[in-house]
Amino acid sequence: MPDFRPPFWLVWCEDGGPPTVKHITYGAAKAEAQRLARAYPGKHFVVMAAATGFRKRDLDETRFSDHAPDFDDDLQIPF
Repeated sequence: MPDFRPPFWLVWCEDGGPPTVKHITYGAAKAEAQRLARAYPGKHFVVMAAATGFRKRDLDETRFSDHAPDFDDDLQIPF
């Protein structure tokens, strides 16, 4: 099942580095792009919306008892 989160926007400069600030509204991102464009004439700032994200997860541990032994401490196999 997908994990739904609120959307966010980024401001990206074609001739700059990667975006670093997540804006929680389109209006905030647009205002920042306009501010940056005024501060850096000739640079092109683009407002980008997040659409989909992915994350690979390695392992999720499930404990079935608070009293389950932790065999990682002595690296012994319990059988």
